[in-house]
Amino acid sequence: MAVNIGQPSLCSFLAYMYRAGIEFDGKKILECGAGGSIPPLSLFYERGFETYGIDIDDKQIERAATFERENGMSLNIIKADMQEIPFDDGFFDVVYECQAMCHLTKKDIRQTIAEMHRVLKVDGLCYMTFMSRDHWPLGGKEIADGEFQSHYEGVDYVHSFFFDDEPEGLLTDFEILRKAKQSILYAREWAEMSEDDWMDWYSDDWTGFTRDRWRALYPERTKNRRMEFLEYIVKKGGR
Repeated sequence: MAVNIGQPSLCSFLAYMYRAGIEFDGKKILECGAGGSIPPLSLFYERGFETYGIDIDDKQIERAATFERENGMSLNIIKADMQEIPFDDGFFDVVYECQAMCHLTKKDIRQTIAEMHRVLKVDGLCYMTFMSRDHWPLGGKEIADGEFQSHYEGVDYVHSFFFDDEPEGLLTDFEILRKAKQSILYAREWAEMSEDDWMDWYSDDWTGFTRDRWRALYPERTKNRRMEFLEYIVKKGGR
């Protein structure tokens, strides 16, 4: 069965590996933040990878388990924190992360990247993403440089955002093979949104805007609302 996952970043990474002539069969891959109703690991599974995944959210793990049962796959997704990856040094050929680290503080992102480096084999590849400062809305109250805290549906969140060259200070142990900036616009979805739905979309302490300011932004919603992130493909060098 071919799984359809509309995730440009995943397609970009797979295309890079194809062009580089990397053999997939038998390669071990870890995805950090692997849960969800259509887990990206399934595409790697279909291409011959030995897949492993970790996620901290029980609900997301169960959604992935449902997908596995329905599609006859065993993706090996377990509950674990990406800041303490429960695998041996040099175990994986590839590590993949997409829009999962953004929910960590910058200190915790640094620790996560160190763990990704640790579990990779020498010459292993890693794909990772960082939310850009050009993302809109940044969301919530800035509690540290580039770190915003917000409250949504009874849960406190932290989101970390980076200037374009800032992540490179966290990647000094890797060789950077590719860097790109992705911009995802939601013009059609936001154009169809009513003003009442717009007002209900984010609570007061999620956007950092007053209610009056948020309402005033409604006519410009298709221009402003966007997801911006920086993607990196890096390699672990030898020592």
